[in-house]
Amino acid sequence: MKTYEVAAIIAIAVLLILIFYLITAKGEKKRLTLINSAGLEIGVDAEIANSGATMAKGLMGRSSLGENEGMLFVFPRSGKYPFWMLNTTIPLDAIHIAENGTVVDVIEMEPCGWNITKCPNYYPKAPAKYVLEVNRGFSREHLIVPGKSRLILQ
Repeated sequence: MKTYEVAAIIAIAVLLILIFYLITAKGEKKRLTLINSAGLEIGVDAEIANSGATMAKGLMGRSSLGENEGMLFVFPRSGKYPFWMLNTTIPLDAIHIAENGTVVDVIEMEPCGWNITKCPNYYPKAPAKYVLEVNRGFSREHLIVPGKSRLILQ
């Protein structure tokens, strides 16, 4: 076997392992509490995305999300991290949260399936350390307002 054939086989094997890893990646579940603009507590059962694999996968491939369910992305430091909805079929709200727990932005995101050419990046207005993805309309329904709502950090 020639060197390039061996390299190609190794590359394919590594790619298949990475794909399997991304497909099976799942974060732990945790009950989160948001305080809305009226001071009321809202509970959310969230899957935690805090590794490269869980963050890359996000909510891809899911056909639904429960009423008070979501995914909390935890970044190593605050930043204006863009989100996109590739291979996502559920319309979502992205609630961007500062390191101190204050909601700094809420973005309604539209799914784009596999259409890369029509899949925009959604950037927050302010840096955030956490992003909570929930069903679109959740923020409006539960009065989650930037500067007036917060996530209780535990």
